[in-house]
Amino acid sequence: MDAPPPGTNIAATIYRDLRRQILRGELPPNERLPGERELAAKYGTNRNTLREAVRKLEQARLVTVRHGQGVTVCDFRQTGTVELLSPFLQTGPEPAEVAQLLEDILPARLMVIEYATRLAVKRANDEDQKRIRDITELLIAAFERGDPKVVAHGFHRWLDALIDAGSSVAVRWIANPLLNAYRDLLDQFPTLWVLDPTFPEHLQEVLKAVEEGDENRAIEATRAYYRGVDTALLELVQRGLPPPEGQRP
Repeated sequence: MDAPPPGTNIAATIYRDLRRQILRGELPPNERLPGERELAAKYGTNRNTLREAVRKLEQARLVTVRHGQGVTVCDFRQTGTVELLSPFLQTGPEPAEVAQLLEDILPARLMVIEYATRLAVKRANDEDQKRIRDITELLIAAFERGDPKVVAHGFHRWLDALIDAGSSVAVRWIANPLLNAYRDLLDQFPTLWVLDPTFPEHLQEVLKAVEEGDENRAIEATRAYYRGVDTALLELVQRGLPPPEGQRP
């Protein structure tokens, strides 16, 4: 590994490098990491910085640390969380595994969004409705301009507003890792953002349903939209995951 440039968070750089090796299988489950002294020499740093990187690995459930037994690599497929989605995709795993991973996670994301939408219909106040309406208008204007990057990031704000309208800490906690992982995924692979022609209609349908307290209308609009978008996304992935942003020829 090359020496990081001045001002770089060395512990974070070491963490990302070791995480990459674990996710690629270069450091397989149950293997012990080299000792602190050896790793510190390899990365040209001190033990305190190295320990910080290892703590990050432990927090990500990628390793276990036991006194007197060193640092052991975990089976991240068993211990990991959805926060590993974006870095896992960046490691260049088998395309079939990527497709399977997304095929499994997209329905889970939809279930969370559906439930958040139900709560928004039941609990949104006038201020919540205005916030969703304002973001909807901005998103539709960006869509009509043909600006997918603004739409992609704005849509995350729209989802945040919808979740906030439900006034549920539990749903927020469940939704955050899924939506953050999806946001990271689109930041790394922006060509995976599917700008569906029905996007404005979806926003307007959900907004009207929230304003009118029509739960069935909101859920029907949500399911119809994501059925098409997720199918298109999986087709893109099955054709081959594009290189991450910043790594294109």
